[in-house]
This record gives sequence, structure tokens and C-alpha cells, in this order.
Amino acid sequence: MKSTYKISYVSPHSLASLPKSTPVLLAFSGGADSSALFSLLVQDSKINGYPLYAAHFNHGIRGEEAERDAEFCENIAKQFEVPFFLGSGDVPALAKEHGNSIEQEAREQRYAFFEKIMRENNIPLLVTAHHAEDQIETVLLHVLRGSGVNGLAGIKEHRLFSGDLHIVRPLLHTEKSEIFAYCQGNGISFVTDSTNDDTAYARNFIRSELTPKMRELQPNLSAVFARLSASASDADDFITAEANIFIENECAKYIPLSKFNSLHPTLKAKVLSLMFEREMGATLERVHIESVIELALCSEPHSAISLPSKAVAKIENSSIVFVKETNIQANFDFHIPFFEGEKQICDGVTIKIEKNPTESADKSFPFLEVKCELVTKDTHFRPRQEGDVVFAGKMNKKIKKLMSEKKIPLEMRNKLPLLVSNNEILWIPSVAVCDRIKEDKIKSGTDFFRISVIFQNN
Repeated sequence: MKSTYKISYVSPHSLASLPKSTPVLLAFSGGADSSALFSLLVQDSKINGYPLYAAHFNHGIRGEEAERDAEFCENIAKQFEVPFFLGSGDVPALAKEHGNSIEQEAREQRYAFFEKIMRENNIPLLVTAHHAEDQIETVLLHVLRGSGVNGLAGIKEHRLFSGDLHIVRPLLHTEKSEIFAYCQGNGISFVTDSTNDDTAYARNFIRSELTPKMRELQPNLSAVFARLSASASDADDFITAEANIFIENECAKYIPLSKFNSLHPTLKAKVLSLMFEREMGATLERVHIESVIELALCSEPHSAISLPSKAVAKIENSSIVFVKETNIQANFDFHIPFFEGEKQICDGVTIKIEKNPTESADKSFPFLEVKCELVTKDTHFRPRQEGDVVFAGKMNKKIKKLMSEKKIPLEMRNKLPLLVSNNEILWIPSVAVCDRIKEDKIKSGTDFFRISVIFQNN
């Protein structure tokens, strides 16, 4: 694959500051961009002696055409003896299941596939064929969606993803016209995605309608956007560093409202973005970030808003908490009579009841010791119910409020087994014991039960 037409190209190892021997994985779509990059990498790998791999992901969107693309990529890789990986997924179905847009879901599935290959084959460096027009389109899309500084930064030539894996874009400053000329001048074949001409897609509309008009006003459009992206990227790097300092010093799994509400708005947005990605494994758009900031300013306990990826931002214990909707909405319906022995009552929660145990209690889990005579045929365990109260401290106290005060995690509140007898709540593990049980002390020689609640994977 000797080139007669040259093209602007930066070594992926130089961009990532990695040794030239580092293995490389190409995200190979089969289009002109990735086919040109495949040609460049084949030549580069022969000169520098690094292992080269190629991977293609079928998103399950374009039917037979997508199958054609996958077959094309596999054949090209085989022709040049490049190890090839093929992945697939039903992106439309997964997008619906996860509450994402098709574009977002496609990206998440694609990069999850690349990461799997890289981890399994010890390939630290991923290369994609993004070019100068991709940068313009990406920045404009972010602007139209109301993005902040991070959106203006657009696509970066090099960044880390999923921890220690590198991703680089050697053609990011190369014009699309140069890529086509390179393919034509060197006889490089490629496939074309028929949906690229469908202006119902926002990116395609920008490509075919918007950027040509902008080039009439500014012929050097790619260079202008490159400078804008570089400046925004520098600013975003600084904001990210400051946000990480705040998270490290002030946040565990939760974001404290007292400290968060005093931050600069730009720093608030970055903290939320980083925390959501860390806790939920997904990204927040600007409109959602603004909604969470407003939720935090109101600071109303138990208030919540829905977010992408079936997540929820909730105000609990004077903090912002990100949780999955399923963890909040799950209702665990159990009614378990008092028993001796050990029984799992729901996912991750087990009750263990011993009569007159001789060993000391395991204090790593909540436990209660109660006289045998206080256990009746009606004594049982059940989950909390709306309006539940416990008589503790000489007064009735709402269990919902007590759980909030005790900082019981949201996902655990419906799982906690309440000990109930004759419609009286005797004990809520880790929360409260009713006065009658607490005051009726167990004396030496008295028969008693020890009830332990064991939490697993929580």
C-alpha cells in the first residue's frame, strides 16, 4: 500500500506520548476516513514495527448495508494481514431500554466493544479517523444544544478513556477533501453510508447546509474552529482540575449542598458532570445540569428530577444524590413470620435469628436481642409502609424521617426488614428500637432471641 499522494498525518504514538512499539487498535468503519487511516497505519506499523489491529462495530441500524460494511472491513484487514475484530448490537432496542438517544447509545456500545478488545489483548492505544469537518460539526452541534466550554472544546486529538486507555485522532486537522484525494490518488477503496445524505439527522444538515454557507464567509473555517477548540480545551482542562479537587476533598458518593451551592456556576456544572459520569457511567447534557443546579438551590428534602440513563438526582440528607430509578422505585413485598435460623428476604438482605446464643454478636451488622416472651404468633418482618411510625424517645416518630436523619441509602430503605408485632413496630435495623423493647432489659438466665440483619453487596 505504497502512497503516491501524501496527506497530513501525525503518528498516534506521538500524540499519546507512548513508545513506538505500543500496539494500536483502529476503529474501522470502512468509510473514506477510516480506510485512508488504515492505509497510513499499515505503512507506519511496518516502519516502526508495532502490532496493528482493526475493529468494526455493527450498530444494527442499516440492515444489509451494515452487513456489507462489516464484510468489506473484514476483507480489507485480511488482505493486509491485520487481525480483525467484529462486534454488533441492537442499538435501537438498547437505546429504548436505557433511555438514551440512538446516537448516544451507539457511541456507548461502540466504545464498550473497543474497550473489551483492548483489555483482552493488551492494546493501550485506540485510533479513530475524525477529521477537521468532524470537529466543526461537533462544535456546532454542541452550540445548538446549549453546551458549555466543554462542548466548544469539541474533539481532542488525545485523551484518556476508561481509566488508562488512550484514544487519538491523527487526522483531526486534515480536510475531508484531502482524505478523498488521498484515497483516489492511491486507489484506496471504501464504502459509503447511505444515511450520510439524510438531512433529517442534525449532523448531516450541518454538513450539507450550514458549513458550506459558513465557508463563504470564512474560507479558512477549519483553522478558525481549531483555534476555538484549542482555547476552550485549555479552559476546560483548568475547570476540570478544580472540580476534581472539590470532589476529592468534599464528596464521597454524595455532593454536599452547603459547599456545592457556594461554587461558581461553571464549577458546579463540571462537578455534576464528573460525579454523574463516575456514579452512573453516563454523560449529562447542559439542560440536565441546569435542572440539577436549580434542584440544589431549592434544597427541598426528597425532591427529585429524572435524568438520562434512567437515573435520578435527589435531595437527601442535605446532599445531591445520583441513583438509578429502579433502585428508588423497587418495592420489596415480603411478610415473613418469626423463625429460628437464617433466611434471605430480598436481594442482598438476610435475617439470622439465634436463640440464647453464647458467642458475642457480630457488631458489623445491626442486631437486636429481645426476650422470647415478647415474641408472639403475630410477630413478623415486613418492609416499611407509607405513614409508618415507631414509639421511641417517649413519642411517635415517622420512620421516613428517621431513615433520612440516619442517612440510610435510598436504595436500602425499602429493603430494611421491620420487626412488627400486633401492629406495633418494634425495631427498624440501623434506625430505631421502640421504647418497650429498649426498656425491657434482658437479665441473666432469661431466654432471648438475637436477630441480626446481614447486608451483602451493598
